[in-house]
Amino acid sequence: QSIFESHMTSLSAHACSKPNTLLELGPGDSVSTAIWARARGIDSTTLVDAGRFATSDVTAYHGALKLAQLESHQAARASTIDEMLRELGATYLCNGLTGLQSIPSESIDAMFSNAVLEHVHRSEFAATMQELYRIQRPGGVSSHQIDLRDHLGGALNSLRISHQRWESPLFMQSGFYTNRLRCSEIRSICTDAGWEILECTERRWPNLVTPRSALHGDFQHFADEDLLVSGVRLVIRRPLKA
Repeated sequence: QSIFESHMTSLSAHACSKPNTLLELGPGDSVSTAIWARARGIDSTTLVDAGRFATSDVTAYHGALKLAQLESHQAARASTIDEMLRELGATYLCNGLTGLQSIPSESIDAMFSNAVLEHVHRSEFAATMQELYRIQRPGGVSSHQIDLRDHLGGALNSLRISHQRWESPLFMQSGFYTNRLRCSEIRSICTDAGWEILECTERRWPNLVTPRSALHGDFQHFADEDLLVSGVRLVIRRPLKA
């Protein structure tokens, strides 16, 4: 719930009105966002992930339903996760970019993701940001928390490896894969897709945590200023039509 509320705070700081439709990219092992969204009066929630990772035991959500004061809601009497989501006005898509492509254009008021965008395959990142832009309502806002550390030791050790090797099936299917995009690249991809960047709040290391001399040549061109960014809260908006 704290992650949901954190993103809703970021969204409401820039949105003109309460969203009626919400999308979470990468809900992971829980679809509780559908519960918190319904408690806030959001009519429709779409959850998009690369696979069906959320727990399917509906009893695991009873605590969240009670905390959201929805214990008397029809969703609390659901016997399956699909039934619970249907009662909450939620849709769960589990086929990644293909799922995004199935969503109608300009149908989502607000979006968020938390430690998800770094896991989108490098080859699909630009297309993902383009699809998110397509389905975002003009004037709608998105909030994304992105972890730029490697998922091996929380440093930049993954940057020791070439793009060719890292993007091979062996690494892409590993549990520690990230696309290794740096903050400047993410900003550029977003602006190329049409997004307006409202906030880009960076977390930084005081010094390079992995020596520059250890980085593969594919990353030697990055300035220290870019390599020092360990994470970012990115708030972006699809501009209103002219």
